[in-house]
Amino acid sequence: MRHCARVCAVPIVALAAFWNVRGEKIDLEVYASKFDSIPIAVLDFRPLNNIPLTKNEPWKVVADDLEFSGRFHVVRTAKVDTALFAEHGVGIFVDGEYAAKGDKVELDCYLHDAVSLDLVVGKKYRGEKRFVRSMAHRYANQLMEMLLGDRGPFESRIVYVQDKGATKNLVIMDFDGHNQKQLTSSNWVNVFPAFVDSNYLVWTSFYRGKPDIYKGSIATGKFKIFAYSRFVETSPAVSPVVGKVAYASSRKGNLDIYTCTVDGQERKQITFNRAIDTSPCWSPNGYQIAFTSDRSGQPQIYVMDADGVNTRRLTFKGKYQDSPAWSPKGDKIAYTSYQDGKFDIWIINPDGTEPARVTGMPGNNEYPTWSPDGSHIAFASTRGGRSDIHAVRPDGTGAKRLTRAGNAKMPDWSQF
Repeated sequence: MRHCARVCAVPIVALAAFWNVRGEKIDLEVYASKFDSIPIAVLDFRPLNNIPLTKNEPWKVVADDLEFSGRFHVVRTAKVDTALFAEHGVGIFVDGEYAAKGDKVELDCYLHDAVSLDLVVGKKYRGEKRFVRSMAHRYANQLMEMLLGDRGPFESRIVYVQDKGATKNLVIMDFDGHNQKQLTSSNWVNVFPAFVDSNYLVWTSFYRGKPDIYKGSIATGKFKIFAYSRFVETSPAVSPVVGKVAYASSRKGNLDIYTCTVDGQERKQITFNRAIDTSPCWSPNGYQIAFTSDRSGQPQIYVMDADGVNTRRLTFKGKYQDSPAWSPKGDKIAYTSYQDGKFDIWIINPDGTEPARVTGMPGNNEYPTWSPDGSHIAFASTRGGRSDIHAVRPDGTGAKRLTRAGNAKMPDWSQF
């Protein structure tokens, strides 16, 4: 027996095959709306033992995640409402149930055909109650992958600098701003953090009174020196594909770009210009590096091969460009540009064509970093008067504020 659920009668964007609890194959034809978003309803989940979750409700997390992606039109409702489904063109809906027992929680999530109400597929999650948001993020990722074939950023994290004037420390949080945890507790300056992988970071620290690069464990907080000299070591960027770190160093008197392995070996200078070269970032395949240089007289974005050859200038508009960040998709480079009296986030093709402003919001907008799926850019913005981390889609839509303390800068978004 086969069932087919349709969302609305416009061109197909995905065809997903599932098996229901009876082992019957279900072909779920997923259609996009005229806004290229899939209508989906998310219902309130049911407590099985009459002990409701008073915070971190998983259905709200799932709905927020799908909405954040920009690829779903999310309809929120307490229960099945076929009239509401029809009004919004909803062909599939999510509901679930949970049982909270002490510090444990059992969470079951279900995807249904909104026409027949048949169960399409279910997922079970078990763990400590404090991880219920993580369970919901995982379900949203799995749901997006099942329906669209693309993994979402919902289990990723962002590290940023908490700026308190003379002291600057590193804080890590979930991609949506929840579960914030301070990683360094020091009376000195820690800046320019970058993920090595899900377990380690590298960053610039003034631990010894001058800028050196350190590597530390996210779980334990323990750190050790990674790159040091009598001069400046700063702005590390990691390529997990080739297992290397690019950074800026003035160990030979001028600030140039260097590379080394993630364990600090095989150090190599790759720029030899009299100007200042800094802020390197890797292409997703590890073959190229974008960086900032004032060799033209003003800071601009340049691109070179990973060994330092074939250097070419990328940006020409504006007097100040900095902080390049290469999209994981490889098709765009984001950067900070000073134009019209303020800093904004711009994107440009790797060949230097089609520069476009991303942030048209008030205040200064700096330090772009891409989500692991390339769907969003996080950045620091003073649009609220003080600096907080925001996220936006590359076309400038879907802006969302992630922090609210007013002292957040220099974000870096993790890989998957």
